[in-house]
Amino acid sequence: MFEFLKAYNYKPNEKLSYHCTMRVGGNAQFYLEPKTIKQLLKVVKECQKNNIKYFILGNGSNVIFGDKQFKGVVICTKLLKKVKIKKNTIIAECGANLFAINYMLQQNNLGGMEWSYGIPGTVGGAVCMNAGAYGGQMKDVVTKVQIYDGKKIRTLKNKQIEFTYRDSLIKRKQFLVVKVWIKLKFENKEKIKEKQTSYFNKRKISQPIETYNCGSVFKAVNGVSAGKIIDNLGLKGVKLNGAQISKLHANFIVNLGNATSEDVKELINLIKHKVKEQTGIDLEEEIIFVGD
Repeated sequence: MFEFLKAYNYKPNEKLSYHCTMRVGGNAQFYLEPKTIKQLLKVVKECQKNNIKYFILGNGSNVIFGDKQFKGVVICTKLLKKVKIKKNTIIAECGANLFAINYMLQQNNLGGMEWSYGIPGTVGGAVCMNAGAYGGQMKDVVTKVQIYDGKKIRTLKNKQIEFTYRDSLIKRKQFLVVKVWIKLKFENKEKIKEKQTSYFNKRKISQPIETYNCGSVFKAVNGVSAGKIIDNLGLKGVKLNGAQISKLHANFIVNLGNATSEDVKELINLIKHKVKEQTGIDLEEEIIFVGD
């Protein structure tokens, strides 16, 4: 059943906590990092053919893995990071890191994505969830995306991606992002660097970026940040075993060093219950839960 994996440099029983920014989760039965897009697609198709469960992982910055073993194959895209620049358009493989992309944009005088500087994710994940910050979002810069829809490779133009707030057709249908085309505008290199630094400094002041966390836990509600709603209930700093609602930003849960996935889930449920009970608001998670 898993014979095809011998052709790849896979790891059995790999700790998934090593591969997500929250640093929680059990082991993957099999874990591998394809070196080319061709390899990525081949592995996915083999998993489909053999009816093997699989999960496509980027940088793991908005993922919570369950504490039990993930029975199947976790396929990480982080080696698929080639980026080409043609005039004011960049073509990036799905695993390209947003930090690396921002550095390239700065060097090539391309502005329009400075808001993403400091988001610890991949471009594939950013497109999937329509990542955004400080008034910018992927919807505004992506022109088209090459995806694998489970049967064939095809290209979706911006409107076909059906971007909405922290969501997209790609996320809803669980398509695999292969490549992304992003169109930007020419700008002075120093101005780009200045904006990137400004956004990054804002993050450092307002977010617990030096802790183990999974980014914003909940989506905003009618334009009001979930952090503000949670903070108004006085929940900052609340702990549950090794997990804690950040004292700096109430929409972040931090791992104090020994948290389990279950600790994080229980704390999320506690927040949702308190917010519903006291405000009538149903909070919706931005993060993705994977496995049991």
